Amino acid sequence: MFKYLEDTIKKMTGNVLAIGIDEKLANTIKNNNRVDAYEISKTERVPVFQKKKRKLNRGKTINIKRLPKYFNKNSIDFIICNYEQIIKYYKYVFRDSIKLSKGKIYFYAKKDVDMDYILKYKRYKSKIEIKEYEKSKLIIIDNKEAKTNLFKNIIFYISDTFCNFIDFISNIMVG
Repeated sequence: MFKYLEDTIKKMTGNVLAIGIDEKLANTIKNNNRVDAYEISKTERVPVFQKKKRKLNRGKTINIKRLPKYFNKNSIDFIICNYEQIIKYYKYVFRDSIKLSKGKIYFYAKKDVDMDYILKYKRYKSKIEIKEYEKSKLIIIDNKEAKTNLFKNIIFYISDTFCNFIDFISNIMVG
């Protein structure tokens, strides 16, 4: 899986947003001269590194919950995420990744993946491809034909929050 991702990163051109990725993949992105890279590490608010043109201050921090505040609509070509790191913020990352990305989104996971969260991309008419390896999975989401609007995002956000609340209540009652 990591070999496939490294080969893909070496071929990329444009803007790349990396969220919670491993150090080896981060170094591969930094070594690719054809990309402008932005990395958000494992925690919620962290410093950002940049490579070229964008004028973000080195000390500036990005809140994962408010990614569109820092990037324009359709300004990111590729997004690479560690599934285990972003699952806590899935409502925000999934909604914002559709808005920000005009290319592909790569989620990789070393453990088993809850496909309910990933299949929510079908709401936006994105194409989903899943590659399974021995101990990991790679999920590739193509956003070239994805459509979204503010009303859809609000409805999906409310329904996801309501479903999470119902799951929380049922876990308390059962446990």
